Amino acid sequence: MVEYTDALFAYMGDRMKLPQYRFIRREEAPLETGMSVRGVRLSYTAEAGFGRHAAARGPALSTPFEMVTFEEFAGLADAASFFDDPPGAEEGGAEPLYLHAGGWQSWSPGWELAPEETLPEKIPLLPDLIKLVNRPGDTLPPAAPEMEAGERFPRGAVEIPGAGWLPGHFIMYFRRGEQYLCAASRGGGSVPPVSFRIHRGDRRIIAEVYAPGKIWQSGETAAEIAVFAARGYFTFRDILRRFYDQEDCFGKNAFLWDGGKRYGGYASWYHHYTSINEALMIKDLAGLLATDNFIKNYFLDRGRSAVFQIDDGWERAAGDWEANERRFPRGLQFLAARITDAGLVPGLWLAPFIVTRKSRVFREHPSWLLRDGSGKPVSAGWNPNWDGSFYCLDISREDVRDHLRRLMEKVVTRWGFRYLKLDFLYAGMLPGAFARGGDPAGHYRRAAAILTEITAERTGKPVAYLGCGVPLGSSYRHFPLSRIGADTRESWDWLPAKLLGHLGRPSAYISLKDTIGRAFMNGAVYQNDPDVIFFRTENCRLAETEKELVALVNFMFGSQIMLSDDPHRESAGGSALARRMAALYDELDNDEYGAHTIGKDVYRLESRSGKTAGVINLSSRAVPVTAVRDPSFRMMLASGRRLVDNRTRDSAGNDAFAPHSISICRAGQ
Repeated sequence: MVEYTDALFAYMGDRMKLPQYRFIRREEAPLETGMSVRGVRLSYTAEAGFGRHAAARGPALSTPFEMVTFEEFAGLADAASFFDDPPGAEEGGAEPLYLHAGGWQSWSPGWELAPEETLPEKIPLLPDLIKLVNRPGDTLPPAAPEMEAGERFPRGAVEIPGAGWLPGHFIMYFRRGEQYLCAASRGGGSVPPVSFRIHRGDRRIIAEVYAPGKIWQSGETAAEIAVFAARGYFTFRDILRRFYDQEDCFGKNAFLWDGGKRYGGYASWYHHYTSINEALMIKDLAGLLATDNFIKNYFLDRGRSAVFQIDDGWERAAGDWEANERRFPRGLQFLAARITDAGLVPGLWLAPFIVTRKSRVFREHPSWLLRDGSGKPVSAGWNPNWDGSFYCLDISREDVRDHLRRLMEKVVTRWGFRYLKLDFLYAGMLPGAFARGGDPAGHYRRAAAILTEITAERTGKPVAYLGCGVPLGSSYRHFPLSRIGADTRESWDWLPAKLLGHLGRPSAYISLKDTIGRAFMNGAVYQNDPDVIFFRTENCRLAETEKELVALVNFMFGSQIMLSDDPHRESAGGSALARRMAALYDELDNDEYGAHTIGKDVYRLESRSGKTAGVINLSSRAVPVTAVRDPSFRMMLASGRRLVDNRTRDSAGNDAFAPHSISICRAGQ
């Protein structure tokens, strides 16, 4: 293998035009935003030979098509000075340059990165865990441009060497203060997902398509990207809303709103985990109807729809989607009918692309498994509930697609479930030796269409689909309601998984970081599912201020409020917190909220109306009020109405925001 020499970096250091990838044609058009914001829409069309050079390094997981300097990137949005050092930079008083890399799937880290912050490339003790957050090939060096004879660099180079490449996906942006510079890719349809490689040291960005195994035809659209600069959080979100144009997709789930502005209901997972059975589900359902609980008070008693979702544990094995007869002797159709008769929307969890060794599919249909080039089943990740490694289906096969059709017909049409949580969907984007060739994105698109093609159950009532573990750039049209972060947990963090370096770990802390970090997508690209809230005191190690924090962050930055507490055992303290949160939800309704980083794990909360502001402190330290530089917020804090006040004193005796808390104030008295 020939590699670039140090001359490459000297060449780039001169800020000459970078060598470019060949066999790709770029067309530019103004980005229509309806606002006084300048941007460009870039369309890339493949020519004969596109992707050939990238494949020279072996199995080509991604095909690069563009490399630009930071300055060229800013110039595309008519924001040439964006990366210039602002006044006060030398004295340390300037706003830092944050980077949001986007994230491959729901559980990938979804927060802004400070200038020196990076992401792990591997999890040494459990390597398969990285598949729960990273895209395959994320950590490989990017493929190099193909050189023409006579150019300054050796012909035959296939990789750009060196460390420091940070993987990004789907929607990537830089932010300094109120200024945003964004690259947003539009996938789905026949267009594969776009990834970015960002090198903050060498100030370069590479764009690439993830289409391993794809044979490109001349004239095919390879990518479509909007590049724009915006001032202000809500302007930034509004441009994304126009670009992705998701209103028709959001409308498919309108029946779940039914008088409210957020979906909601009960999920069994954080109450029972996999230890569920028919009697427990009937008991929980009866409790929701009869006791003083949040779901009854906030949804049912107000005439709003509410979901009752049965989570993992009902099936014989993951991959064997029949009811476990010992646990559910009357089957799932019986339970769906009981839930419907009680006035709730029956929901069910599935992981349709996943297969475990205990399942009948693994034993009886080995040809259905996706395999690598050596014939071994492709591991889709690691889960202790499934005896470690688990595997995925080869969704290129017609018999596997028929299996998926039969599965959804059974669950929706025969059993009667109307809210389907489809989990671990990223497995449909794993590369392998597909029986019918082709690339994962194309197979995923067809499989996702099969999973969601039933729009009503047998009596004509509409059906909704919740995506989880979804590849974000390929799923927003099929699964507009989707999880946008890691699972939460009944404790602030999960130490063993933290020590492993797993950034997609179930954890209240990580879930909150993702929910805040991807809040800009809510109502623009996805209807964000931030996971459940907690009010209970039993089997919960969250402090009351932490439960309050989770409940308010999920409300302000999500489209769904789910609860997993035992309605029969909700303590008096839990009920009091639930009533207080319901009152705050009413107070905070009819506005739109955003947040951005102002320090390590500290966020400034704002509202579109300008009437509400606050501080979210996920850190373990008290944060001085003076850390918030915005004078309008300081004035509102001093003279406004304090809806939630979690101030304390720091070690120096200064007025400060308490650790693991949220404080919210509103203009006026």
